[in-house]
Amino acid sequence: MKIAHVVTLLTIFCILSVSSCSKKSDDIVPAPTPTEATVGLQVKVDGKAYAPDYAYALATFPGANGYFAIYGLDSKTSDVVALALPTTAVEGTYPMNTVNIGILTINKEDFSTVNGGTGSITITKKTATYMTGTFSFTAYDATGTIKRTLTEGAFNVTIH
Repeated sequence: MKIAHVVTLLTIFCILSVSSCSKKSDDIVPAPTPTEATVGLQVKVDGKAYAPDYAYALATFPGANGYFAIYGLDSKTSDVVALALPTTAVEGTYPMNTVNIGILTINKEDFSTVNGGTGSITITKKTATYMTGTFSFTAYDATGTIKRTLTEGAFNVTIH
C-alpha cells in the first residue's frame, strides 16, 4: 500500500511539473558553468532515443520526504523520465527497485520500478549545484504486465 502511495505521489508531482513548466523565448536561463556545459538527460526507451528538452534535479522531492529526484521532461508530449533516490545517495552505483525508483510516463501511461522493475543508477559526480551519471532500468505498469526498457541513460543536471 505504501508503494502505491509513493507511485501516486510521484505521478502527481510529474504531472504538476509538466503543467508548471514553460519554454518561452523570454525565459531567463543562466549561462552554464564549465562543469555544467552539457546539461541534459538522454535515454533509449524500448530502443528509441528519448532526449527531453528540459532536464533538472530537485534537491527535495515534494510528497516524499528524504528523497531527491532527477527529471527529463519533453514539454511537447508531457513524457517524463524520473529517477528518485534517498537524499543520502552520494557518488556510487545503486540498484533501481522500490527504494531507488525509476519512473517513466510515456503516451500518458505510467511505468515504474516499484511495480517489479530492476536496473541501476550510477552517480559519477554530485555537488551542491549539479549531478552527473548514468542509468538503465526496466519498469512495469501498475498491473505488472506491460514492460518498458530504458537503456543507455545519461544525465548532467542542475540541482534546484
